[in-house]
Amino acid sequence: MDGKRRIAAAIKDYIARERISRDEFAHRTRLGKSTVDKLLTGLFSDRTLSIAEGYTGLGLRAMLDVPPVAPPASAAAPGGAPRPIDKPAIAVLPFTNMGGDPAQDFFADGITEDIITALARFTWLFVIARNSTFTYKGRATDVRAVARDLGVRYVLEGSVRTADKRIRITGQLIDAGTGNHIWAAKYDRQLEDLFAVKDEITEHVVAAVEPHLYAEEGFRAAGKEAASIDAWGLAVRALGLINKVEHRQNQEAQDLLRQAIAMEPGYARAHALLGWATYWSALCYWYPDTRAGYRQAGLHAQDALSFDPADPWARMVAGLCLSTDGQHDRALGELAEALVLNPAFALGHMAYGWALLRAGRFDQAIAETRQALDLSPIDSFAGFYTTIHGLALLGAHRFAEALPFLRRSVAAFAEYAGHYNTLISCCGHLGLKAEAEEYIAARNRIGPPLRLGVLRRNLSPFAHRDIFIAGLEKAGVPE
Repeated sequence: MDGKRRIAAAIKDYIARERISRDEFAHRTRLGKSTVDKLLTGLFSDRTLSIAEGYTGLGLRAMLDVPPVAPPASAAAPGGAPRPIDKPAIAVLPFTNMGGDPAQDFFADGITEDIITALARFTWLFVIARNSTFTYKGRATDVRAVARDLGVRYVLEGSVRTADKRIRITGQLIDAGTGNHIWAAKYDRQLEDLFAVKDEITEHVVAAVEPHLYAEEGFRAAGKEAASIDAWGLAVRALGLINKVEHRQNQEAQDLLRQAIAMEPGYARAHALLGWATYWSALCYWYPDTRAGYRQAGLHAQDALSFDPADPWARMVAGLCLSTDGQHDRALGELAEALVLNPAFALGHMAYGWALLRAGRFDQAIAETRQALDLSPIDSFAGFYTTIHGLALLGAHRFAEALPFLRRSVAAFAEYAGHYNTLISCCGHLGLKAEAEEYIAARNRIGPPLRLGVLRRNLSPFAHRDIFIAGLEKAGVPE
């Protein structure tokens, strides 16, 4: 890649990482749209580069003289040491074409570029630009050396191999500090539509990598005193506690998030996660006034959106609060936008499916919740994924299909009454009276006795209410 192409690629990566449009970049730099368009095609003056450098902090003019195979210097300070990066950083190395066909290089490069762009959407993650990582293309590398050169903690690498009409793509995420493999996977696909395969694999890789990165950072944060962790670390630690779905951990998570907000009042993700913790607290009846809890969760989500309208967690929480309030059209709009912002957001797909179910769009709900299970097959968030998928199937009168998912939900989180309610309804529809009675007894040990009248009122805004209540009646739940 010559210098002009490196500069254009660096600017494109910057725009993707900062999640701004070309027009917004032109406005902020005052270069004008036509000048930016030329810059992105390799046509520019020294003055244009000087302005772009001043705004982005990128060493653009130096790229004109950088040989294509030179060791990357984008993360290095003048003394040669990596610049300190104030958040987790990752480098995505060019995926290796293992098939021997040079014509497949474009596919391997395309996978790499798409993963870089997709990961750059996560504002909490620093993603090294393509122009730096692609200097390693075709070279034998040691991930620890790469990490030192680029100043990153994590390295993602992979390979592409084609044979006949099939393609195999592998990927692995490495903690460069220890050399440990955090995640690895392989994907086998038919080559009927190459670009569709590329988009699908990119989505799967990013969906798999993000929670592992969050988990790794959560482990690091958990080993420190709260007073020594920055706001981002507090938020990561809090998310790990919320995911445990226990009352004490939920309250501790809310305390940590309030500390993060006190430290950085404009930190959108902390506000969004506080909304999520509050929503879940209300759902589990840990909040003194359930409806007040949902309203409070919505306020936290709106605070987050006021600081960052592009935060998918904030959109998800806002959408769920609207859905719970029966405002289906507004809810679906917010939740759909969360998935535009992050198509690989497994929890976002599940929340969208839940809202679709409540709005009576059962077939779409099943597709979305199935997508969430595919994206996150191991982390079912304490049975939340499986119970909502089962509920969507129940709403569509597919009771036999729903049953195994609902049984798994109860096994994953036996202390939550809501999972039992759906399972009891499904058993009622299938005539499994004895099994339903066992679940009713277990459910009533957890909370107030199950009553049709209470659930009929609670579910009044939702399209699946009648089929849900009918199953409970068949199971013998009293009015």
